[in-house]
Amino acid sequence: MFKLVSEYKPTGDQPQAIEYLSKGIEEGKKFQTLLGVTRFSEKLLQWQM
Repeated sequence: MFKLVSEYKPTGDQPQAIEYLSKGIEEGKKFQTLLGVTRFSEKLLQWQM
């Protein structure tokens, strides 16, 4: 296993996604898919301006 260290804190639904993926690793799942795009609509709005 590994420990990720960062000055950034998870926000929004990220804590639930991290918990879900971590549980899958602990259960021995070989394949998992994370759906979603972080801050996509925010960037899209910036691109349109």
